[in-house]
Amino acid sequence: MSLKDDVDKAVADTFSANWTTVQRASAVDAVPDPDKMGYSEGVVVPCTYLYADMANSSGLQTTSPQDTVAKIMRVFLNVSVRVIRSLDGHVRSFDGDRVMGIFSGPVKEDRAVKAAMRINYAVRQLIQPAAKTRFGSLAKSGWELQHACGIATGETLMARAGVRGNDDMISIGVAPNLAAKLSDIRDWPRATFIGSGTYKALTDSGKLSEGRNMWVGPIDLQMGSGTYSYYKSGYWWSF
Repeated sequence: MSLKDDVDKAVADTFSANWTTVQRASAVDAVPDPDKMGYSEGVVVPCTYLYADMANSSGLQTTSPQDTVAKIMRVFLNVSVRVIRSLDGHVRSFDGDRVMGIFSGPVKEDRAVKAAMRINYAVRQLIQPAAKTRFGSLAKSGWELQHACGIATGETLMARAGVRGNDDMISIGVAPNLAAKLSDIRDWPRATFIGSGTYKALTDSGKLSEGRNMWVGPIDLQMGSGTYSYYKSGYWWSF
């Protein structure tokens, strides 16, 4: 079979397949495992997305040896994954120096915000000081590890895409797109950016610190043909 025949068959099979969609209630274990999903089924779940994105990795690559770059990127992703999982988040995707976590179930917005603020604590108080001490190229260049976490909440369709052996879970909805867009914002030392839906769902635990609002906003963000409101914070959550 030629490549064209192979592609034509994939298009025909995908478009003609009988699609099954399942609606799940919001629960900690509601986020599907892509390895257990078929290619013609989707799961709709109310959830909160968190994207943790390392900033200015290209600047790091121009000033540091490759192994130093690899170690810093690896530890950022490693720590982010550990923090997300510690709060019952599900890690479902990596994209270079960015990781995506999904939270579902009770106080999902609070847990996602706490994860973002714990990542902020880890970056500023643990990883950056250790990296600056360990790697001379950082002290010489002045490069500093910075990041941004974007968070958004909404009902999302999750499906499995790709070919067998080379596939991943895709998310269709405003929440994953908005969370990804928010993680692109650079406003250091503010590192956590949340959509208005997430903000409105927060309890005082995720909104206040010693009685003071941790968030600045609302601020308008253009995405596609729509305008969305978000809030930003520079707070961290120690552990």
